[in-house]
Amino acid sequence: MEVTVEKRSQLVSYACDELVVPLWKGEQLSQVYPELEAAFAGSLSGLQQEGEITGEAKEVTVIHGLNRIAAKKLLIVGMGEPAKFDFVAARNAWGRAAKTVASKGKAKIVAIDLPTTEHMSAERLSQAVTEAFGLAEYNYEGYRQKAKREFPPIATVRILAADDAASAVQTGVLRGSALVSGTNLARTLVNEPANYLTPRALKDAAVAVAERYGMTVEVLDKAKLEELGMGGVLSVAKGSELAPYVVAVKYQGRETWDDVIGLIGKGVTFDTGGISIKPVAGMEDMKSDMGGAAAMIGALEALGQMKPKVNVLAVIGTVENMPSGTAFRPGDVITTMSGKTVEIITTDAEGRLVLADCITYAKEQGVSCIVDAATLTGGIVVALGHYCSGAMTNNQALMNELLGAADTAGERLWQLPMFEEYRSLNKSRFADLKNSGGRYGHGIIGGVFLQEFVGDTPWVHLDIAGTAYTATAGDMQPAGGTGVMTRTIAEFVAGRSQS
Repeated sequence: MEVTVEKRSQLVSYACDELVVPLWKGEQLSQVYPELEAAFAGSLSGLQQEGEITGEAKEVTVIHGLNRIAAKKLLIVGMGEPAKFDFVAARNAWGRAAKTVASKGKAKIVAIDLPTTEHMSAERLSQAVTEAFGLAEYNYEGYRQKAKREFPPIATVRILAADDAASAVQTGVLRGSALVSGTNLARTLVNEPANYLTPRALKDAAVAVAERYGMTVEVLDKAKLEELGMGGVLSVAKGSELAPYVVAVKYQGRETWDDVIGLIGKGVTFDTGGISIKPVAGMEDMKSDMGGAAAMIGALEALGQMKPKVNVLAVIGTVENMPSGTAFRPGDVITTMSGKTVEIITTDAEGRLVLADCITYAKEQGVSCIVDAATLTGGIVVALGHYCSGAMTNNQALMNELLGAADTAGERLWQLPMFEEYRSLNKSRFADLKNSGGRYGHGIIGGVFLQEFVGDTPWVHLDIAGTAYTATAGDMQPAGGTGVMTRTIAEFVAGRSQS
């Protein structure tokens, strides 16, 4: 799908398949679009009086052009109440429009009127349009013998903007396009079956993004992991015949390599639970246990297009957790790269072991702050469900940046406490730590475990176990991988860009 920006002209004479216009609740269509009202001989205001058109949020009214206008169809999209209107509301409204457009026909040319409005800047409105249509059009073909799409693709989206807003609209389109590319890449990685997306393949995906945008990349293979003493990664990998990797990608947007943001992603390409094997019901979804790594790779894709003036080191640990005669066991004591020893209570708490080594590696490379993303705990799903990701921190200022970035990106994020008392739950009789502190407060305990390896480095942990994968489809989200936190992380990094 191509998104272009064009000069706003007479809407009645604009030739396209679908002409889409927004309407806020309380606005009179005849006053906002008198030319369309005239073309339809006053029937639009009649429909509004009868309640067929209301401007309610996400309401889409389809009217056939019938040669009254040059467009084949006119779509009036409800934006909802102005007082409640924000970026999420805008994107949701445009997303419903995108789904409506795509539900019939294919290769359509869609024109969207983007009037100057006090409700939101032209840049943010155009970004919402771009994201909505780009996310709604996403389709994962999979490995069917005959390809199948839920909805046909849209050929072109033309945003019609006033002359004085064209530059801002173009900026919004470019930003939205970059975030869509990153999110959809992350979605595809999560959707890939584990026999295709092996640890090597996930490593290759990170390398491909780095090479595409001229980033520096270093791949740590098993021999190098052993040399560095990455006992966390290596222990998890012991049960699988597939070799583990840690990938370090450097994005340098400044002349000097300093003030580096560390991004850490958990990339467990399949999680059986290991010796502490999971129940069979739903285990097929454990191909999504690399959602944190996918978010970081997607963020790198977006940053490669956005080109912010900031330095980033992304460290991704990719491994498979399997039960076998060589697998690590409950009761084992392992030594992580940091030198800290960990008693294994359950081999199904493996992600934090991978992250511990990746965090230590990033710290040794001199990062100034750390953000990690992981499908870490079932506890976060119990606490927050499937609509909101959890966040924990040792630095409130950094957390506030992430919460602000999530708000800008239109993703739901909630901070959980990290009181000192929680640390006692990870104490072990036989090692420095144990990898599971029990059932209660499990989501928090997982974050507290990671804090032991972060030390004083400002850090935010994002637990996306409940949001990385969905069984239900929405206007902009088919069932499967969501690409969650890709946009938040990219917005956070871009927000630190130096002019």
